[in-house]
Amino acid sequence: MPEVMKLEDIRKNFGSIQALRGVDLTVNGGEVLALLGDNGAGKSTLIKTISGIYPIDGGQITVAGKPVRINSPREAMDLGIETIHQDTSLAPDLSIARNLFLGREPVTIPALGVFAPLDLKRLKAEASKLLRRVGISKNLDADAPVNSLSGGERQSIAISRAMQFSASLIILDEPTNNLGVEETNGVLRFIREVRDAGHSVIYITHNIHHVMNVADRAVVMRHGRIVADLMIRDTDLLSLEAIIMGADAATLAAGLKHGKQH
Repeated sequence: MPEVMKLEDIRKNFGSIQALRGVDLTVNGGEVLALLGDNGAGKSTLIKTISGIYPIDGGQITVAGKPVRINSPREAMDLGIETIHQDTSLAPDLSIARNLFLGREPVTIPALGVFAPLDLKRLKAEASKLLRRVGISKNLDADAPVNSLSGGERQSIAISRAMQFSASLIILDEPTNNLGVEETNGVLRFIREVRDAGHSVIYITHNIHHVMNVADRAVVMRHGRIVADLMIRDTDLLSLEAIIMGADAATLAAGLKHGKQH
């Protein structure tokens, strides 16, 4: 599959703190890439540089083969990069339909610009069609406010919005945090469907079991650098956990065995 994004020697400093120390990373088309590492490893900073929240201090970002500068979240979205944060970035008081098209709502008189009236009929029809396509577990009314939804349904709406606007790269930041088992399984299923539809996913999580379940590759960060980039099919849960912790897999296994004996 072609490269969706390439990062070369990406650096980011906050005063004297080097948050990113020369990160090189390629994201391929149609893959789920798990971004792993302990707190403070640099994962969030890296994602915020990709999504336009932090400008980079050095290095080059290339999207679809073209060198780019990403100076705002809007510029990232225009490049086909959608980021879904833990809070799902939804407007809770607005309807499902309004959230699905937030900032891109269909209007009846486009020439009026920001004053153009919303095409509510088309908005609801398109939203209902999208909800059916993504197969959210129960029949949801497109007019229902987002704050009436469960956590898993909110994540599904946020991911649906990214799919709707043909994002080539969807970044999911801890999407299963605070979700129940059934909702978590729904989000993991959704991630597979996003990949199978040809989108690329960067999946940030602390749950190694979920990584083994849905990811194609795992990239591990430590102290602002990438210390491992491997295919999931070529590793196992214990080895991956050892890399994240900076420990030897045999030592980690021995520790687990010792813990079970006590």
